[in-house]
Formats: sequence, C-alpha cells, structure tokens
Amino acid sequence: MPKLTIKKIESLIKRKQFGRHPDGNQLYLNIREPEGTASWVFRFTLNGKRPWHGFGSYDSKHSLRWAREQVLEFKALVKKGIDPRDHKRKEQESARQANNLNKNTFQRVAKNYIAENQSSWRSDVTKKQWPNSLRDYVYPIMGSKPVHLITIHDVLSVLRPIWSEKTTTATRVRSRIENILDYATTLEMREGNNPAAWRGNLNTVLPAPSKIHKVKPHPAVSYAQLHDFLEKLRARKGVGARALEFAILTGSRTRPLLLAKWGDIDFDNAIWNCPEDNMKSRKFFRIPLSGPAMKIISNQKKYSRGEFIFGHGQTGKMSSNNCMLYTIYRMGHKGTITTHGMRSTMRDWAGETTNYSERIVNVCLAHTVNTAVEAAYQRGDYLIKRREIMDGWGRFCYPSENKVIHIRKR
Repeated sequence: MPKLTIKKIESLIKRKQFGRHPDGNQLYLNIREPEGTASWVFRFTLNGKRPWHGFGSYDSKHSLRWAREQVLEFKALVKKGIDPRDHKRKEQESARQANNLNKNTFQRVAKNYIAENQSSWRSDVTKKQWPNSLRDYVYPIMGSKPVHLITIHDVLSVLRPIWSEKTTTATRVRSRIENILDYATTLEMREGNNPAAWRGNLNTVLPAPSKIHKVKPHPAVSYAQLHDFLEKLRARKGVGARALEFAILTGSRTRPLLLAKWGDIDFDNAIWNCPEDNMKSRKFFRIPLSGPAMKIISNQKKYSRGEFIFGHGQTGKMSSNNCMLYTIYRMGHKGTITTHGMRSTMRDWAGETTNYSERIVNVCLAHTVNTAVEAAYQRGDYLIKRREIMDGWGRFCYPSENKVIHIRKR
C-alpha cells in the first residue's frame, strides 16, 4: 500500500523531515537539507547494482500521482534491461538535436548558402536574382519551415503556381531550392532524398519546361541588314557605341568585353587575351583581332581614362552592363535587337555564306565544343584557323575598307 499522501508530503516538507521517505513500489520523496526542498527518486536494481534515479522536483506539475506513473514507466525499462538514467539522457539529447534542427529554417539555411557561395557567381544579375527569387516565391511558403521537415509537397506548393506562367523563373527557383537542400544535407541538417530534385522526382509530377515554354532566341539583326546597322552605329559617339561595335567584330559576350583592360591586348600580334576569371567557361581564351577591331582599340587609346578599354568616359571605371543595350535602344531597336543576339548574326553569316568549320566557328564564339574525353586530348585553341574566320568577318562587316585602289602609271 502507498505510504505517502499529499497531506503527509506537505507536513514532511513543512517540518523539514530530511531524508528519503518511501511511497512504495521503489518510489521515494527526498527532502534535502538544509533548504528542505523535495524531489522524487526511484531505486532500482540492474546488473547487480542498486542505483538511485532522481527525476523531478515535487511541485504542482510533478505531483504524487505523476511520480507514481513515472515509476511504472521506469520499471518497464528496467525489466528490458534499460537504465532509466541513460534513457533520460538520450531523450534530452534528442530534444536538444530536435531543437537545433528546428532552428535551421529554410530561410536561415538559404541565407547561409548564399553568403558562402555568392563569391563564385560572376554576374551581378545572378547575385541579385538569387535572394530576390527566394524572397518572392519561396520564403512566403516554406521559409520558416525547418529544412529537415521539407517535403515534395512543400516544393510543389512553391512551384505549381508559377510553373506554367513563369516557367523560366520557376525552373531557376527549383534549381536553387535543390542546391540549398543539398547544402543542408551535406551539413547534416537533414537526411534522405532531395525533394526538389528533378529527375526521378519532380519530373513525374510536373510537365517538362520544354513542353510548356519555348525558348526564344535573342533578337538580332540579320547579317544582310548588318551593313546599314553598322553604318548608323559608327556615326554614334560614346563608349557604348564603340563597345557594341567591338562586340560585333569579336563575337564577344558582354562581361569579358567590359572587363577588358589594356594589358590584355597583344598589340604586336593583334590578340585579345581574356583572363579565365572574365570568361563564362572559366578558361583563358585568346581572340584574334581583325583590322577593324584593332582600329577601334587604337582609337580608344586616345580617349581612355583608366585601365578598362571601354571604361566610363568620365570616371574610367567599368561601364554599365547595359551601356551597349541602351545604345541599341537609342538607335530605335528596342525589343528587336539585343547585344547578345549579335553573336547569332555572326554565327548565321558563317553558317550560310562561308565554308568555315562549324566547330571552329563555335570556338570563335567561346562555346564549349568538347566533351570531357575530347578536352583531355584537345589542348589547342585553333588560333590560326580562328584568325582566318575573324578576318573574314571583319571584311564582311566593313567591305568599304577592303577596297584596293590601283594607281595607273602615266
């Protein structure tokens, strides 16, 4: 029969009857000296030993009834050969881990991922798009959810509303979620398959982006209309116009062109040496410069105010990414021509009017043409062959400069 009652417990505490007072069934009320506080202890036998297990102070939440129920659970553990003290420690550790995992919300992990990886993103546009797309589409839905609890249903809640209407944005958002969750898995914040993975996962639920969104090529001027465009472009002043003209002649992307410095130009051999950090491929690249391209470089020498060939006309700092695009706008071609589209103009000219190798033309445009196996054997950059193409392109762009004047003898 139980030996303790609530009235008796209150009396023992009030009179500070120090020591352990049995209730039966291996449960004791322990009154500690000198303060007289009371707590519950359980005496059990396991592996030939008889230890004590304290499991809570006596108070309104840890009543006599509660203590008796706890003892029944402890005795069941001991019967299985489990030490209640070890079991409690494991429960506490699991609770701590769960608490820590709950702090790893998607938004918190995403911000850490961006902070650790943005230095490898060369484009300022990419650096802005990453946090902005997560802010607009992901955080409102699952930003506060711990990453270890995120499921495919959470990911679909983000993607489904924009998958058909904003397909390009949606595919980028999906990829970013996948990267962040992979990052969380690597850091042991979560386990299991990535719910944002496409192959063998989301592709069985969502239609392929290519089936609902046709990729539109960058608007470009046709090579047949290029002469008129260049004539108007040459008549314009400013760094943007000269940079655009040079971009057309070299087939260059915007970033490496705006980052080009005087030290990158080999004037003796008419070669533009593009550092690997400026290139999309992250590989050093040489561009042979045609006569018209070298002429632009020479003229820029007269007006350059800094280390950048096409730097800002007043400050000498790197020009805006849109300086060439705004030149196109001012020429009245907004929406019909883009800077990047000029690369297509060169590609179409080479493919439709010349016999140049398609492979070498693609190298001229700094496209990746080698597989991993081919790249291991192909170390050259076809510079001699590419010079022939670039010179031919320069002659096509400015045919009037190729006319030879014959002087007759009297």
